[in-house]
Amino acid sequence: MWALRVLTGPQAGQMIELKMGRNLIGRAPQCDIKLVSPGVSKEHTEIAVYKDKIVITDLRSSNGTYLNGIRIQNGIMRLGDKLGVHDILVDVIPAPDMRAQTPRQYTGTGVPAPMPYYGGAAPQMPPQQMPMGGMPHGMPQPMATGMPGAAPAHAPAFQHGGLKGLMDKAHDYLDRVALPGVYKLPQFMELKMVLLGFVVLFIFSTTLLSMIPMVAITRASIINESKRRAASIARTVATINQAALLQNSYSSLSTNAAEAEDGVKQVLIVQQSDGMILAPASRAGTTPDLPFVHGARREMRPQAVEVDSSTIGASFPIGLFDPNTGEQSVKAHAIVLYDIGSLAFDDGRAISLFMQTLVIASLIGLLIYFFMYKLIEYPLVSLNKQLDAAMREKKDNTELNFMFPPLQALIGNINSLLSRYIHGDGDSGGAGAAGFVNKDGEAENLVQIIGFPCITISGEGRIIACNPAFTQVARADVGQLHGQLFKAIPDVALQQNIEGLLVKARDNSRMIHTDQLEFSGHLCILSCQAMSSDGQHIDYFVITVSPAEGGS
Repeated sequence: MWALRVLTGPQAGQMIELKMGRNLIGRAPQCDIKLVSPGVSKEHTEIAVYKDKIVITDLRSSNGTYLNGIRIQNGIMRLGDKLGVHDILVDVIPAPDMRAQTPRQYTGTGVPAPMPYYGGAAPQMPPQQMPMGGMPHGMPQPMATGMPGAAPAHAPAFQHGGLKGLMDKAHDYLDRVALPGVYKLPQFMELKMVLLGFVVLFIFSTTLLSMIPMVAITRASIINESKRRAASIARTVATINQAALLQNSYSSLSTNAAEAEDGVKQVLIVQQSDGMILAPASRAGTTPDLPFVHGARREMRPQAVEVDSSTIGASFPIGLFDPNTGEQSVKAHAIVLYDIGSLAFDDGRAISLFMQTLVIASLIGLLIYFFMYKLIEYPLVSLNKQLDAAMREKKDNTELNFMFPPLQALIGNINSLLSRYIHGDGDSGGAGAAGFVNKDGEAENLVQIIGFPCITISGEGRIIACNPAFTQVARADVGQLHGQLFKAIPDVALQQNIEGLLVKARDNSRMIHTDQLEFSGHLCILSCQAMSSDGQHIDYFVITVSPAEGGS
């Protein structure tokens, strides 16, 4: 288990237990960890705790999140690192047995549960608790057992109930059980074959499952049509034989025409009074052992029902008008038993329909697979080419305009490494490496201390950071601009002015270049200064917006 220790501010000394998964930090009531400070946003930072790492993510806070003094958007926290939530400094330590102490207060008593070692400073443990040979580098240690309150490492404590708790459990299960197996697939075969396998599985399963509702809908349609045809045949039999039945001419009753209809199993004319069969002549005088016939005699009205899974029964009363009662008097019933299978398509047609659907789905699925694979392949190939060219030509920038935060974070790290490699003093691990400065971090910090609307742009035109005042002027939010090219600024006039200033600053990096632009009727001055660490290579540009003389 882990705990967050507050080092500064009014809550200094408090220790707050972290749960596995997402821990939300801020001032809002719904936050898992509430920090009391006016500069902390309602939802400021997220700490995601996994079995083998701790990931910090800034939630577009106004005053920023800092890891070891450098403002970050996201990063991995290691032992010995200090996390700054605006002006409150915290660190993560192994959590002692929380039940033996005052809640949310660290007293230093109890035996800390072992903590995975993430590199960096070694964890401080009393000599008697230090394992033999030290802690293996990067190797997570199992949680201590046999202690009060100790829990297995694989049993995260989900503090939220309901839907959130269920989602946390599902996410944890995927991370621990399902996804590790999926991540191993590309180790045994090419990634494109893994993707193709998933696409083929999706196509086949979707096609197969789509047949279930299709068959159900088709069967319902066939049953309705069978009922309609059986009822129509029964009505025809009743109409043809009504005159002969009313004249008691039973020998004239005939069902031959109806029996010749496709799908008809039986046609009977059954007397209402005793249920005896009057026609066909071959069965006259017998009583049919059919529950449907007895039901028809009780109903005394036309009906068509499903007798069993393969048969439809239809009946139509045959009678005359009774002047004594003023009602229709039923004398007999025309009964038709109809075979549903005469309208149903056979297995061959079902297989043919399945194959046609499968072929169409395969063509569409393979087309989607092609574009999906190219979408994955393109950024990697492009980035690799840029990296190769940067190493040959001593350039320290790569760029790729993909709106995918993990990829943009990777590009930022690559650019930092290139800058360190190219602009160091040349002694590997010497003064040049030791004196390396993260220029993106420097630019982000500089933006925060400038009172006017300010934006920093890298040498290749990528927006490194901007303060809230600039986002109001540019009518955009930080998330929309961060990591994008400056041409992503919605205000076209501001975008063009910045482009002109960048051109001037590249031509003469020693001067402050200015331009004028109106914002909501107020004349403002745009100032641009190129920042360079070696006098030749431009690390980034600082652009500020200030009111013109006499303006407001």
